[in-house]
Amino acid sequence: MTSVAKRSNHNMLTNKSDLSDSSIKELSLTLIRQKRLENLEKVETVLKFIGAGALLGASIVAPNLIRLAKPIIDDLTAEEPWERYNIRHLKRTLGRLEKQNLVVKYISGNQQVVELTEAGRRKIYKFALDEIKIKSPRSWDGTWWMISYDIPEEFKNLRDAIREYLEVWGFYKIQESVFLHAYPCQKEVEFLRGYLGVGKYVRVFRVSKIENDAAFREYFNV
Repeated sequence: MTSVAKRSNHNMLTNKSDLSDSSIKELSLTLIRQKRLENLEKVETVLKFIGAGALLGASIVAPNLIRLAKPIIDDLTAEEPWERYNIRHLKRTLGRLEKQNLVVKYISGNQQVVELTEAGRRKIYKFALDEIKIKSPRSWDGTWWMISYDIPEEFKNLRDAIREYLEVWGFYKIQESVFLHAYPCQKEVEFLRGYLGVGKYVRVFRVSKIENDAAFREYFNV
């Protein structure tokens, strides 16, 4: 999947991402909750917490800085390495992120604020596309989710990237640019089209009934 993200990264339709700050926060929280973050010195881990709003407006020198993020992640406990995180390691990691132009740091009042750059936002999208999966609920509610896209020929690489991601996520290919899934996937598709900058070319349909759906039901085992 990483190769798809790298290949599509240089063929965006827009220079700016299509997702709002609230979507970035939601996406970061999804990644944090989905994957147990044992190594809190990793650049990608700290970047996700920044995206979730854990460090925004926080004083870097505060001894309880790390605990400021704890209310965001309601399933963390005192036994987790989060409580034992070394502030010196955090500063070092933030320095690496700044050198890579993934975050910017500035002083506001008596606080040092850390914010994502556009490159940092796109990095979180890439993490998401590699890590998120479409969840299978215990029971199917009978709703089909159909994705259709009509990307101009000049952006063929983006069209190929969308197709490859949908295939990896387990979509059923109905036609060349029409895919089907049995489970809710609108947020995942929103992340994908936001990352690629193709929002106006990709549509999500919620379908209550499809004729002759035996092959689809067998594919999704519903």
